Amino acid sequence: MTEIISVKQFFSLDFTLLVCFGYPLSLLEFLGTTSGLICVYLASRNHILTWPIGIFNSICFFFLFFQVQLYSDMLLQIYFFGSSVYGWWVWRKRIGAFIKIQSLGKRKNTLLLFSIFLGTLILGEVTSHFPIWFPNIFSKPPAFLYWDAFTTVASIFANLLLAQRKLESWFLWVFVDIVCIVLYALKEIPFVTAEYIVFLLIAFYGCYHWFREYKSSSLDSSIRGT
Repeated sequence: MTEIISVKQFFSLDFTLLVCFGYPLSLLEFLGTTSGLICVYLASRNHILTWPIGIFNSICFFFLFFQVQLYSDMLLQIYFFGSSVYGWWVWRKRIGAFIKIQSLGKRKNTLLLFSIFLGTLILGEVTSHFPIWFPNIFSKPPAFLYWDAFTTVASIFANLLLAQRKLESWFLWVFVDIVCIVLYALKEIPFVTAEYIVFLLIAFYGCYHWFREYKSSSLDSSIRGT
């Protein structure tokens, strides 16, 4: 019984690790935030440990978002868990080739925006029924229903576009991070909010760096064409 209680404490936001400037920082929020930052740093260094740490991060945030009623963000962690397992497997196999950064173009960008909008409506509608379908698990209604659904759907598309080295991925991450910062600040999880401020800065850097590489690659292609 003691072991079960300790596991529950570990995954509870009520289990305070320390009080920082009057804010009771839970062990779960601390581990989720720090593992997320380490994961992004290792990804920027092209290090394979980004994937197992990403798996741990998605587990922490799954339970964190459940407790603050951001159910779409909670479901997103299942996707991140699977993509981290896949990424770990791919990197260990060392498969894949370098792909130049490309843009989706006007038609595909329009389709992308429509898909995000439609996905947001569908996911928001589904998660709104969680307290009805599973009242024993979801005792509280979802918070910020459609904004939460937007960040989840947009994150999935941004992650897919990032893997395909599409320029629009980082612009999408900027919008996702801005919305997340507002949501997490309103839900009073300041360390996660601070983490996403760092993610936003990284996304701005990604926009700048990828756009420069895209323009340089396009210029080289036009010169060779002439």
